Amino acid sequence: MAESLRRPTIRDVAERAGVSKSLVSLVLRDSPRVSDLRRQRVLQVVEELGFELNLAARSLATRDNGTIGVLVSDLHNPWAFDVVDAARPVLEDSGHTVLFSAVTASKSDSGVDLSILQAFRDLCVAGLLVVGSIPDKAPFSRVVAGGAVVFAGGGPDYIDTADVVRSDDAQGLGMVVEHLLDQGHEHIAHLGGLGGSVGQARVHGYTAAMQSQGLARNIRVIEADFSQESGYVAAHRALGARGTRPTALACINDLAALGAMTAADERGLEIAVTGYDNITLTAMPRLGLTTVDPDSSAIGIAGANTLLQRIHGEGNGFVHQPITPHLVVRRSSLIGI
Repeated sequence: MAESLRRPTIRDVAERAGVSKSLVSLVLRDSPRVSDLRRQRVLQVVEELGFELNLAARSLATRDNGTIGVLVSDLHNPWAFDVVDAARPVLEDSGHTVLFSAVTASKSDSGVDLSILQAFRDLCVAGLLVVGSIPDKAPFSRVVAGGAVVFAGGGPDYIDTADVVRSDDAQGLGMVVEHLLDQGHEHIAHLGGLGGSVGQARVHGYTAAMQSQGLARNIRVIEADFSQESGYVAAHRALGARGTRPTALACINDLAALGAMTAADERGLEIAVTGYDNITLTAMPRLGLTTVDPDSSAIGIAGANTLLQRIHGEGNGFVHQPITPHLVVRRSSLIGI
């Protein structure tokens, strides 16, 4: 009676199908390296036995061929999912199972959700790919005993102590300022500065570009983070303040730029607005947002490959791989003065 209630294992599937356990594992990961005939045979046995993959047991059995955790700092920013979409197939094609989660406790609490990290630690994950800006790398290193953690798309916080793949944020904002100057704008305000080292890097790119053009007197940074609401509030502050009104708003990211566009519309003002990240929404004709494309796919692929190298013990020293962004010009910034 007890035997009949035992859950079938990969070994049971392999024996019934007449194949190896490794081949069953490849089928369950939907690997393209398995022939259709063998795949159908294994799947038939899986259905006959009622087999269910035990991810925890599989991960505990072997760290090298187990699970990889992908943790996103901000579930509200579509940019993060562009990075994950590029990274995931690289990790899965290497034979790993990918588990995805948010890393922060909630929108109102920017702290790391330690319960999520504990869950990944219990699974003995092979490595972690952390997407976005996180204030402290220590909790992530503890999950994988100090190794195999890569930060993708975050700021320069960990360059000397961890592998980092990121956009050159300062260069990106410099491109924005140069473009707006070409359109005749000199009173350019930057909505940003918050959001950790990414925000600071983008402020640096803005101020350096303004100074290089002899416009230090016009530098104006209105605090905003990566949210649409923050961009909306900052734009109202910039456009409603006394003195010379800015004719262009260079925003910290696309979501903040969408908030800024709403604020300008409410005030009945036609003003140049730019973003950063090139999320899909910005290409819609009704928005047409000029933005910086950080090459999210390149960040995701490079981050995944760097993580796999760490898992396999390859490479010396920590990797800092800056990805060169490029400007995408649309109608939101083609507003003369």
